[in-house]
Amino acid sequence: MDKPTITTLDNKKHEMITPTGRHWRIFSEFVESNPEYTDADFIEKHAAFIAEFYQGVTADDILDLPLEEILPVSMAIRNYITKMLTAKFEQIEKNVETGKAQ
Repeated sequence: MDKPTITTLDNKKHEMITPTGRHWRIFSEFVESNPEYTDADFIEKHAAFIAEFYQGVTADDILDLPLEEILPVSMAIRNYITKMLTAKFEQIEKNVETGKAQ
């Protein structure tokens, strides 16, 4: 599973960092807040969310991306985290069923 990348920022490839427990809270709070596209700060919320997952990237950096690139990056991060955790949970359940340690 490839980590989401941003390639149009500073003409460099920025790869998402490995998520930590702190990132789970950021992810969870963002999803729970359910930003609506009619909110004045809709894009700013997505930019702040994205910046948390890239080393040396700020929300202002994200806001400088073309508008049509911001939401796909946000969605890619959310999909990556969901798939990563789902795969881990499935592995843990399989190990429990077979009596193996994690």
